[in-house]
Amino acid sequence: MVVELAILKAKAGAAQQLADGLRAARPVLSRAAGYLGSVFYQGIEDPDTVVLHIEWETLEAHTEGFRQGPLFPEWRSHFGHLLAGPPEVTHHLPIAGP
Repeated sequence: MVVELAILKAKAGAAQQLADGLRAARPVLSRAAGYLGSVFYQGIEDPDTVVLHIEWETLEAHTEGFRQGPLFPEWRSHFGHLLAGPPEVTHHLPIAGP
């Protein structure tokens, strides 16, 4: 399993719309091959910041299958226009935990 962590920043005044857009986009993400699950977090100190924790079977399931596939434009259509800039995306392998 690979964990994708993405940090998204909303445009000024668009924090609630970004949260709503991400909730609407989540079913699109769940249809992707290799998708295992996700949790989205909105910042407490900075509500304009959202962290996505998405689990994939492999790195390629995210970077090739999803990002280069037909679901990605549909996913981004729900919230991409609300972002202040490009998301910061990193991938991680679990080393401890459940």
